[in-house]
Amino acid sequence: MQASILVLAKRSVSGRTKRLLHHFYSLRFRLMLWYLLILALTLYFFSTAIYVLQQRALYNQADSNLQQAIRTLPDLYDLQSGRLTTMNTGLYADIYTSDSMSILLNPQGQIVQTTSRMGAPDLDRLPVSFFLSSHSAGNQMSATGNQDLHFFSTRTPIIDQSAPPPWNRYVFETVTITNRQGQILNSVLVGLHTDIPDQLHQLLSILVGITPLALLMASLGGYWLASRATRPIHTITRTAQEISETDLHRRLNLRRHDELGELGATFDSMLDRLEGAFERQRQFTADASHELRTPLSIVNTEAERVLQRTYTCEEYIQTIAIIHQENQRMIRLVNGLLTLARADQGQTRLQCEQLDLSEIVLDAAERLAYLAEQNGITIRLSNLDEIFIWGDRLYLTQLCTNLLENAIKYSAEIGKCVDVRLDREPDQARMQIIDEGPGIAAEHLPYLFERFFRVDQSRTYNRSAGSTPTAGGSGLGLSIARWIAQEHGGSIQVQSTPSKGTIFEVCLPLSEAGT
Repeated sequence: MQASILVLAKRSVSGRTKRLLHHFYSLRFRLMLWYLLILALTLYFFSTAIYVLQQRALYNQADSNLQQAIRTLPDLYDLQSGRLTTMNTGLYADIYTSDSMSILLNPQGQIVQTTSRMGAPDLDRLPVSFFLSSHSAGNQMSATGNQDLHFFSTRTPIIDQSAPPPWNRYVFETVTITNRQGQILNSVLVGLHTDIPDQLHQLLSILVGITPLALLMASLGGYWLASRATRPIHTITRTAQEISETDLHRRLNLRRHDELGELGATFDSMLDRLEGAFERQRQFTADASHELRTPLSIVNTEAERVLQRTYTCEEYIQTIAIIHQENQRMIRLVNGLLTLARADQGQTRLQCEQLDLSEIVLDAAERLAYLAEQNGITIRLSNLDEIFIWGDRLYLTQLCTNLLENAIKYSAEIGKCVDVRLDREPDQARMQIIDEGPGIAAEHLPYLFERFFRVDQSRTYNRSAGSTPTAGGSGLGLSIARWIAQEHGGSIQVQSTPSKGTIFEVCLPLSEAGT
């Protein structure tokens, strides 16, 4: 009992693991991950850009305010006393607001004077060395009046956020005052009380808080969009799993105008071809079985008949001749099936050489001369000039033989002759085989080259035991003829008028010697 429970538990865990892995490896999950990755990178660069731009804007505003105060230093600095004059009256009262201050330092970096409208904060905690060490050569400002002084400004607002309050909320720019010989007389820290760190911290908190929320909403939305986008794929998969050999009539019919709709249409087209292929295979099997059943039945009947009683020597010879004839018919049928099967699989290799088409036609006519004579048909050959083509002698002879034999058999009771004409055209050779047979109705012409197709029963092979066979062949001759023509880069066409005869026309490309 415990062993069974363990087995069921392992199967359950294994099933959940497979479903989880399938979920992680699914296209829908990967699309969502790519979507989130791209969105996360976009949000990161966007947030960074916003933060940097806002930081720059705040420092530019602070620099603008500080520069306005710095430009007054040449007028406020007294060379003799080495001090700054008052800035609480007149124009300077508007420039030096309650949140600004100036700190005058001697060359040793010691505080000499502090000017501020809001009083001096705790100067002992001011990191003077930090701002002096951050000083770099900046813009030079010339002194006014008789004072021969030079003022150098860093033009870089600096905040020491590690400094103790309230100095971690002051932005400073350093101004160095030198005499004509370049000797440093004093330095001035021009400061402005600001909330830049608070504003930047608040902005950063907003960006950090919004980004995960945006990613969460985007993941849900992306998963939903990916599910909708891949839904036709699941439909295709489910339909493909449900379709069997006997259920090929089902179709997707997605009715979409995007790539998935194109995929669905391609899948439906593939099902159409598969259904047609299976139908042709079933029809081919049925037709082949039917064609083989007739001669086999005749052979079986003749064998049973001669076993029932004793016959004369002539009767035995006649029975053996019938069996031999039916055996020959089955051999031709099987050879035809084998030829077409190899052609379907691409296993047939042509042994091509330069040939004279007139010799091929003459050879086929000589082979069928006896059959034509038996049926009272005359084979008339015309325009048998040399026309060179490139092809396989064996298969081209079979092509001509099949068409000539077909014309002779179906003209036996009506026509008197079969005409074979050859013509040379600029880039091809054209062969026409014209009979005076009963003709073929227009509705049958499109199916004439299909395997085992026969127009009507009058063209179907039929023979009873001991009787003479009626006109008809294996039903494969024209199919083989079309395949041979196409393998040689040519074509075969048929024109027919009921009661007036039929014309088969074969076109084959000329070889270099024939052009």
